[in-house]
Amino acid sequence: MTSQELKTAAKGFGADLVGIAGIESFRDLPAEINPLSIHSGARAVIVLGRKVLRGALRGVEQGCEFDNAFPQFGLYLLEDNFLAKTTYDVSIWCEARGFEAVPLFGYDVAGQPVGVPVAPGKPAPNVILQVRLLAQAAGLGETGLAGLFLTPQFGPRQRFAMLVSDADLEPDAPFKPHLCDDCGACVKACPLAALDADAGQPFGLPGYERRVAARDNKRCLQCRNGAVQTNEGRFSTVDRMAAACNRACIDALERRGLPAEKFDTPFRQGPAWGRDLLGNPVA
Repeated sequence: MTSQELKTAAKGFGADLVGIAGIESFRDLPAEINPLSIHSGARAVIVLGRKVLRGALRGVEQGCEFDNAFPQFGLYLLEDNFLAKTTYDVSIWCEARGFEAVPLFGYDVAGQPVGVPVAPGKPAPNVILQVRLLAQAAGLGETGLAGLFLTPQFGPRQRFAMLVSDADLEPDAPFKPHLCDDCGACVKACPLAALDADAGQPFGLPGYERRVAARDNKRCLQCRNGAVQTNEGRFSTVDRMAAACNRACIDALERRGLPAEKFDTPFRQGPAWGRDLLGNPVA
């Protein structure tokens, strides 16, 4: 099984993005975010992505439809059905060739310990991999100023899953940041001032970091500008794919001629809207 054979198979199973990260990129990571904590024989992490339809964001961008297109086709159905099926099919394909591939959703949250270590030297469950680091190591993109992952193909419009595998695959080169130009559109677009670029810190794969704005998660959890507060199955966090910050990023990238996927009409077709903490319109 070669890297190219795997990528071709993954694309056939519906993946829009496929990258491979060598395990050497992660050996020094803390145990609670290290793929080797999940599979001690791992040699590679396969990162799969499926794009978020730009049309799924249209109703939120226009401020007229919030509970149908995006939550389903941009979040829950996309992750739980379409991306999950692609990930499962790639796992089956790998196992048919004698290799394990541990399927994992790309939940971008801090560790969620639910118990005690099962043995001395073991991390407490649950080990949760930092998908943005793995996707960058797999050559797929970078974390932008707003803290969301950007790819050359779709900008911030994708969701990821991962396969921790014992297959000896040729890795892709890590992605050197260059997509985000620190324009600050994401920071300016947030009606709740939840992003602070001045207080930003470097983030990314060691040696490939870029500055990411500080974020007030408490404010994000109260966002009424397209953010979705998720349930316990997704660690009760906030999904910002359709939020004002990310939609402003989509608009800014398109104005620069990015990403590679092009459309006949611009994403932003009128003035941006916003609501404060109480839900009142803001200028």
